[in-house]
Formats: sequence, C-alpha cells, structure tokens
Amino acid sequence: MSDIGLVQKTIWILRAVAARPEGIGLSDVARASGIPKATSHRILTILEREGWLTSDPDSRRFRVSLGLLFLLGGLLDQESAYGHAQSVLRDLAEKTQETAGLDQLMPPSVMVVAQVQGPFLISHGMSPVPRMLPAWRTSTGKALLAWQDPESVREEFTADLERQPSPRFRDFDAFLAELAGIRERGYAYAYNELEEGAAAVAAPVHVGNAVPYAIWIGGPTYRVTEDLIPSLAEHVVEAAGRIGRVLEMSRRSGGFGDQLQPTSGRLVAQRAVPRTGTATDSALSADAGPAGADDTEG
Repeated sequence: MSDIGLVQKTIWILRAVAARPEGIGLSDVARASGIPKATSHRILTILEREGWLTSDPDSRRFRVSLGLLFLLGGLLDQESAYGHAQSVLRDLAEKTQETAGLDQLMPPSVMVVAQVQGPFLISHGMSPVPRMLPAWRTSTGKALLAWQDPESVREEFTADLERQPSPRFRDFDAFLAELAGIRERGYAYAYNELEEGAAAVAAPVHVGNAVPYAIWIGGPTYRVTEDLIPSLAEHVVEAAGRIGRVLEMSRRSGGFGDQLQPTSGRLVAQRAVPRTGTATDSALSADAGPAGADDTEG
C-alpha cells in the first residue's frame, strides 16, 4: 500500500467513524468506507493506539476520541472560518426561526457537519452531528449535485436511486432535469422526501470554482410551507454567500479554508448564470411539481 493510498484510506475511515457518534463496528466501517476488513482493522488499530479513536472493550465499537475533539476545538477558534460559519448558521436560524446547518457531499450521501438548532421544541436540532443522509432525497444533496457534471451524477447515483425509488422522479432524467432547475434559480428544496412531514431549503456554498458545501434550513412542513420556500431561500442563499466569501479569502491566504475541498473529485466549475432578481422571482413554478423542503436537514 502506497503512502498516499494509506493516507486516503485513513481519512475515509475517520469519516466513517465520525459519522457514527454512537459508535461503529469493524464490519460497518469496512462497508461505509469501501475498504477491506483486514485493512480497516489495521488502520483502526493504529488510530486507537495514537489516541484518535477509542473502542468499547466489549462491543468493539469505535468512536472519535475526546482528545481528537479537543485538538480540533483548539484549532478552530472564533476567529477561524469555522467560527464564522457557526456565526452565520446562528444568524440564519434566528432569521428563519428554523434549524440551520452545513452539509458536505460524500457520494452517495451527504454528511451534516455543522448545525444550529432553531427556537422551537419541534425541530431537527436533536439529531446527532455528524450524520449521513441520502444525497438525492435531501435539499443539500440536490444543491451540491446540481453543480456536478450530469453524467458523473448519473454514474454515481443511478444505482442508489433505483434501490430507493422516489415518487417524485419517474426516471433519472427527471432527477437531472430538477438539478438543472436548481442551477438556474440558485437554491434547492425538498418536501416530504426524506421523511413525511419534513421540509428543508438549501443553497450551494461557492468557493472559487468549487462547491464544497451547501447550507440549509429545515423544519416541519406545517411551518416550512411551500408558499414560504422562495422567501426562506433568500435568507439561505445570502448566508451561503457569506460563508463562501470567507472561505474564499481563507483559501487565498492559505488559511483554514484551504482545507475545504470538495469530497468528490468530479465536481465541475459550473456556476449559475447571475440573476438580476431575487429568489422570490423564481417561485415554485420552476419545478414540475412540489419539490421537497427536504428532510430534517440537507
């Protein structure tokens, strides 16, 4: 195994463990990362020995160690891009009165990497972070996929869509058509798609020619109604722009933002055509039918 291959596999395994804060066993780590069990076991053992992971002696389920969390917390102070992103999420949650978050694409899923709970008791803030969600059924997944090469999306996601068919899309071409609409209007939404009664609105975070993240707000459909989606989208698009500008400045200066790269190597530099109107101008009629305001997040 080359040094580069080992580093990449270690990152994949750390992501798999981080996505399961309740703990994850060897077989599930191998399945989630796509790395053979023997190799996964060797890497997990090294990470545990170095203090980056811990494991339960009885169940042998692995978790990210408290030491690693403290290490990262010390690096990501309030002056960092991370601290700024958290501040933007807090502002967005306050403006929309719904839970806000930030997701990253990890085909065939999206990972919720940051979240700020909204003010209401019935919200999505109690779900653990990080967590994995199916990309094509979430607003953030669609917002991220909309800026990828369509044929790459077809190659990576057709099988997953066939395993879990959606009543919203008669075939994969219909799904790609929705992604084209998202590029045009600049935001995505989902409604009763990941879970009945859940809605979300998302916008891509542009950093240079890449779209490494998407920002979202989510809540129950009785509050996040279809007629409110365009106005809520204005706040989400504005927040995504704020985060993108800071990450771009950080990237240029070689700071924390330089680490914020897309997880898919097939992301294309396909920016939306600048619009003269607001998100309201595009209304819901841009879609053939009710597009979901997503799950509880993405």
